[in-house]
Amino acid sequence: MDNHLSGLTSSQAEAARQTGPVVVLAGAGTGKTKTLVAGIVDRVVKRRMAPDRILAVTFTNKAAGEMKTRIAAALNIAQAPYWVGTFHAHGRRQLRTDPDIAGLRPGFDVCDSEDSAKIVRRLLEKAIEAGVMNADDGETFRKRVKSVSSRIAMLKENMVLPPDAVTWVEGRIATDAITEGDDIMIWRDAAVLYPAYQAMLRESNRADFADLLLWPTVTMLRDERYRRDWADRFDCVLADEFQDVNRLQFLWLKCLSKDHNELFVVGDDAQSIYGWRGANVRIIRSFLKEFPTGRMIALEQNFRSTGHILSAANAVISHDTNRLVSRHQPAGENTVYRVRRWRASGYSAAHRQSG
Repeated sequence: MDNHLSGLTSSQAEAARQTGPVVVLAGAGTGKTKTLVAGIVDRVVKRRMAPDRILAVTFTNKAAGEMKTRIAAALNIAQAPYWVGTFHAHGRRQLRTDPDIAGLRPGFDVCDSEDSAKIVRRLLEKAIEAGVMNADDGETFRKRVKSVSSRIAMLKENMVLPPDAVTWVEGRIATDAITEGDDIMIWRDAAVLYPAYQAMLRESNRADFADLLLWPTVTMLRDERYRRDWADRFDCVLADEFQDVNRLQFLWLKCLSKDHNELFVVGDDAQSIYGWRGANVRIIRSFLKEFPTGRMIALEQNFRSTGHILSAANAVISHDTNRLVSRHQPAGENTVYRVRRWRASGYSAAHRQSG
């Protein structure tokens, strides 16, 4: 084993050394972050990639901070590579460079969910005053504002632009993808208000969180020269917690890794719990269909949980017949869906630090 991969299991080291598209299936306590960091170190030490040409993403600032600390320690450098951070942090950097792609001006502000809700509230109040929408009592109205705000965000996460929102929503209703009466009403409200919502953001030179990835991704899909300009900045792209990506995040990753085809993702299809905010577990489950030359490697040794906990967990997740394979997947081999069972490996207090 190479010195820079010492301390890893054979599966972790094998995953870290992979080239091309690779999906690492790793449950809680199997060392997924450790393996992703090792993948970055291998690319710097063994393949001589410049650290500032490596893009690594995760979902939260806390997780990004942990990743940066581990990378800096492993490479023995004072500061982790610049392009290690959250999806939204990277999208914000991209949009700050080219604000015009979103109809914004330099120095735009990023509004949080509370700011977005205030805009939606204003628009709903105007629509009710105009007799276009029905009024609600106080608590119902507050819930309606929150629900419409979240649906607008979901429209963006599904790459739906303002002019197409009504058609998209009505199509989802027609195919029974949206069936519950109150939910249909909220989706229709969101589709109608979305264009005005976006116009208000632009007029005040603001972007919401979803905009930070939406407009860079839309532009990369539409403008090959723009896509190449950004993709050429990186030699590889890595993503943690891949089971929780939505369509927008996946397309962003795909655009940036399209030319070199170096996409390294880590996740566990049994841990996807964020469907309510747009996460699509089918993306990790169809990784090898999307990248036929890719490789799938499973980390099955759990260093954190006792055998009793693992037995209980496996009993629950075994009912999901769509879980991914429990064996290594060679490049180009068709995906065979099979329940994967995690096994304990020398559980001890010291091993809790291996995740």
